[in-house]
Parts: sequence; C-alpha cells; structure tokens
Amino acid sequence: MSNSLSDPEQVATVDPDVAPPRRRHRSNSPYTGIVLATCVLFVLSAILVPKSLSAESLGAMLPFWAILAIMSAGQTLVIQQRGIDLSIPGVVSLTAMGFVVFVDRNDTPVFVGLIVVVALGVVIGLVNGLIITRINVTPLITTLALNALLVGAMFSYTKGVGSAAPASLQAFAAARFLHVSVLVWLALGTIAVVGFVLRRTTVGRRFVAVGSNPDAARAIGLRVDAYIVGAYIAAALLFALAAVLLAGYAQNPAPTMGNPYLFQTVMAVVIGGTSLAGGRGSVVATAVAALFLTQLGQVVLTLGADAAVQLLVQAIAMALALAGAAWLNRRRGSGV
Repeated sequence: MSNSLSDPEQVATVDPDVAPPRRRHRSNSPYTGIVLATCVLFVLSAILVPKSLSAESLGAMLPFWAILAIMSAGQTLVIQQRGIDLSIPGVVSLTAMGFVVFVDRNDTPVFVGLIVVVALGVVIGLVNGLIITRINVTPLITTLALNALLVGAMFSYTKGVGSAAPASLQAFAAARFLHVSVLVWLALGTIAVVGFVLRRTTVGRRFVAVGSNPDAARAIGLRVDAYIVGAYIAAALLFALAAVLLAGYAQNPAPTMGNPYLFQTVMAVVIGGTSLAGGRGSVVATAVAALFLTQLGQVVLTLGADAAVQLLVQAIAMALALAGAAWLNRRRGSGV
C-alpha cells in the first residue's frame, strides 16, 4: 500500500482544513441502515409488543440507553483510532464501586468523589494510550490486561462489598426535566458535544485524519500518538462518568456491573457503522445503535425471555449488521 502524498484521495483524507466532499449517493451512507433498522424495530414493537412502548417501559429503558450511549461514544473514539478498549468492565466496576465505597467510608462530599473519579479516568486512559503508542503493545492485549488489573484493584479496595450510592447522587440520577430523565439529557448533550468537536473543529478533523491514515498524517506533521492517547483518555473518562451515573441509578452497584458493557459498546459502534479500519465514524449513529440494542433487549425481556436469549438475539443482530456493512461497502466500491 502506497503512502505517497501525491495520491489525491490520501491528501483529502488527511487534510484537516478541507471539508469532505458532499456525498452524491446519500442512500449509500453507512449510517442509514441503523436509522432505518431502529425505526422498523419501534414500528414492530408497537404492533407485536405494545407493552414495550408504554410510558412505564420507556421510562425504565431510556436511562439505561443513556448510560450505554455515553460509554459507546467513548468506544467510538477509540475504534476511530484503529483500536479497541476492552478495559471497560474494569473501569466501570472500579469507578462505580470505588466511588460509593470511598464516599461512604470517608464521609466525603460527592464532589470530591467525582474529582477522584475524573483523575482515575485520566490515569487509566493515559496508561492505555502510552503502552499502545510507546511500547507498541496491541490495543487488544493492553486493554484486556489493564481490565484484569482494574478488577483486581476494585476487589482489593472494596473487598467485593459495596455501599449504597449517596442519597444526592440517587436523587440526581432519578430526576426528570420536562418529564424526561436527566440521564437522557446528559447523554444527548454528550453526543452533541463529541459530535460537534469531531465534525466542526480542526482538532476533530485532524483526529479523523489520523485514524484514517496514520502514516500519511505523520507525513504532514500531525502528532499521531497524541491523538491516539487522547482517544483513550476521553474514552476512559466517559466510561468512568457513565459508571457513576449508573451507580446512582442502580443505587447499589455490584462488582460485575460493568461486564455487559464490553459486548454492548462494541456492538453499538459496529452496528452504528463506524469503520473498524479507523477514521470514519459517527457518535450520533452509535447512539442510535445503542437505542436499537436497548429497545431490542426490552422487547426480548417483555416477551419473557431470559438473559441468555437476549445475548443470542444481540449476537444475531451484530452478525446481520456486519453482513449489511460489508454489502454496503461492496456497493460503494462498485459505484452502484
């Protein structure tokens, strides 16, 4: 593969100050499929399982969508840099359990606990990023090893015994604004901010350029390693802050509460159309995919199926999404 800057496609890919050309075939967008699939799912839900769309069901489902959407936004950033973060279960468990235990044992204000969580998120992301960029260990091995370390640290600090979330955090997580959960508004705000930075700022365009072609990005003077490390720091911060919100909403966090989010965040990113080859991605599409997965789980549970069936259905949905993405890529490649 040539990395010559004489190739106009590569120059367009890595030039952070040139807006991408308009797509002539909007129907070929990699994000169209998940939007249509989500609309179809809600229509079928209304017809076949109307109980899943009741006010009570939606009120219970949307906060969990919000938490998944925030975490999936972090996973999107990492995958856009040709990586993956498998440390998310450890980050969630350590920050959720560690936060409530720290505040309870030390009678510490929630604000101080949040500062500790933010600092911990920065350190975790920094460690991941530096090992990957400086020592050249693959993201898969690095984040998986760090996940084991974080889980061990959580059990060492908490002894596997948690505490109830602070009353103020519980009240905040349960609050509503305009009859909608505060967690939903936080998720929408997070997606809007991250999406704006990626699409409308120079830093965001350079971030996408680095993920699309790191070698060409280096050739024009971009600090590739800094963007990769930044992606892991931002992801860990989003994981950690979402974990605190989850602790407040669940009220009594458990040591294994982060485990489901490893599979679900990767699924949301893949189904949302973000390229595993780096560069191209959309946190908005990822959030829509998270909504698809959350509603799909809601339908399965409403029908009385157990958690194992829910995982099977999600795995099938991911396989279909990958097949659909491959088909769309072939259509774009053939110019159809």
